[in-house]
Amino acid sequence: MIDEIAVGVDAGGTATVAALSRGRRLESTARAGPANATSLGTFAAAAQIATAVRRVTNGSDAQALFVAAAGAGRADARDALLSSLRLAFPQTTRIAVEDDTRVALRAALPEGPGIVVIAGTGSIAYAENGDLRIRAGGAGYLLGDEGSAFAIGLAALKLLARVYDGRAAADETTDLAARAFDANDRDTLLAAIYRAPLDVARVAALAPSILGFAGKGNRVSAKIVQGAAQDLGDLVRTAAQHSGLKDASPSVVFAGGLLRENSVLSFLLETRITNEVAGASVLRLRDEPAHAALRFAEALL
Repeated sequence: MIDEIAVGVDAGGTATVAALSRGRRLESTARAGPANATSLGTFAAAAQIATAVRRVTNGSDAQALFVAAAGAGRADARDALLSSLRLAFPQTTRIAVEDDTRVALRAALPEGPGIVVIAGTGSIAYAENGDLRIRAGGAGYLLGDEGSAFAIGLAALKLLARVYDGRAAADETTDLAARAFDANDRDTLLAAIYRAPLDVARVAALAPSILGFAGKGNRVSAKIVQGAAQDLGDLVRTAAQHSGLKDASPSVVFAGGLLRENSVLSFLLETRITNEVAGASVLRLRDEPAHAALRFAEALL
């Protein structure tokens, strides 16, 4: 029917964005808080996703809902999110949940083989080549998320701990971390980090400033960013190798908040990728991930 409503959701570690179309015409968008199932748990993530959907539908029932969610690469998390959303929206007969990797790839590269590297609160690389689907990284903030905003922020906090031990010199990078966590000494730093649960988004929020410091020549921040670029490059190289794209001149999509704009990080990462993956070309997102998720939702109709 021409007035069928579809909703696509991009649920990440920083925010949740929902886009609605009526009769396949984009009509509105709405936002809610972060919804990473790995760091927040599936119950809290599902609640934020449901909030965004209710805001964008404004009381109407959607016929199709597609959610691209960070942390939904795990089958148990994906199934839990799907069950919660079916309970929240019983009138929506077509609901699908996937992790955010494929949607991010297709937001810039609608079809064909390719690789996406996502660096936001967390990190992952994902490649498609025919029937092959390869993931590298995405193990969450405790076991992975190399090169992510969380990893960059955590590196600054670790350095701050060394400053308080007398093993490193303070600078604007560690001063930033101290201010952000109200940590003027070792005890207040430890209390801020080890209080439960760890505020992953608060740690990740340090990253944009650290990128800015690196761009202005701060050596401490530059070293942190160089390490992040190396880690992200490793993810891309691994995904390219195991998908058979390493020597196939693949398109590599940059996605996630850290790679949205040009920075020292994006420059170093692009340089590494073009040096290590033969003929690789880097693409930026041509569409908002929520809009790409909306196209998946419309396909459910």
